[in-house]
Amino acid sequence: MALASIMTRKVRVTTEDASLASLRTLFIETKFQHVPVVNSLQQPIGIVSVKDYFKVLSSVLDSASESTIELYMQKRKVGQVMSSPVFSVSADTGILQAASILVERNISCLLVIDSQKKLIGIVSWKDIMRRIVQAQQKKQQQPEQKK
Repeated sequence: MALASIMTRKVRVTTEDASLASLRTLFIETKFQHVPVVNSLQQPIGIVSVKDYFKVLSSVLDSASESTIELYMQKRKVGQVMSSPVFSVSADTGILQAASILVERNISCLLVIDSQKKLIGIVSWKDIMRRIVQAQQKKQQQPEQKK
């Protein structure tokens, strides 16, 4: 089974020159755990996770005032905190192959790109686990239906 069947297609993205304040808004609005960073051709050049975001802010949050934190978030850019390079695959990549890449690289998601290397989706380890659980549940229900 290919990733095209489980990937999230409505991906919200950001750019490397966007502020951390705008990234915060994206995380709040979308409830996504990862936001891809793209160039002007919509090709992925990086990714920021919620974990990365909070790691960067943790040193400031403990000691700074609200106004200082807000200024920091306006001045600091996504390009300064994103992980790069990113790992991407095509939509016809198999789910098992994608799971292997996630484990081997110790990453939590893959960006899905088309033949022009444009971002068309994202798949996380949770998407893969969800599909595995659904397949197992379906297998368990089939013998009961034959009785």
